[in-house]
Amino acid sequence: MPKLGYDMSAGRIVGWRKSPGEMVQRGEVLLEVEGDKATVDIEAIQSGTLVAIVHEAGAEVRVGEEIAYIMTVDNQEGPP
Repeated sequence: MPKLGYDMSAGRIVGWRKSPGEMVQRGEVLLEVEGDKATVDIEAIQSGTLVAIVHEAGAEVRVGEEIAYIMTVDNQEGPP
């Protein structure tokens, strides 16, 4: 979970724009997260295939926790 504000310790996943198995491009909106003051679109930080969503819509997730796994060309292993 990315940190959206200085005091943010957790955020709520509003919804996913992609599903496991779909290709994503770096910079493409992957999901929406609600922080303390706003709902923000979160972009993919790398290109590849979304292989797993760790936390579904509605989940409250602590900052720094993994929320999804993207398999890149360089990383063919997928989630641990």
